[in-house]
Amino acid sequence: MAHVSADVHIHPDTELWFRSHPDEDRVVLKLGEIGNNVAVFLPRAEIDRLAGVLAEARESLSTPAVKAAA
Repeated sequence: MAHVSADVHIHPDTELWFRSHPDEDRVVLKLGEIGNNVAVFLPRAEIDRLAGVLAEARESLSTPAVKAAA
C-alpha cells in the first residue's frame, strides 16, 4: 500500500462534493475540481467522526487559546 500526503486549502470557490455508495456503506468526499481533487473514502462511522473533528476545529476558532504558564 502506498502512502501519500496532500495539503488542500479550501477557499469559498473550492468545489466540495461527495458520491454515495450505499451498497458499500460509505461515501467518497471530493475536495477540489474534477480531475484536480483529493478524494477521502469514508465508511459511515467515520463520517460522524470527521464531522466531530470539524465541529471541534470550528469551536477552537471561537475559544481563546489557553496560554501555558512560563
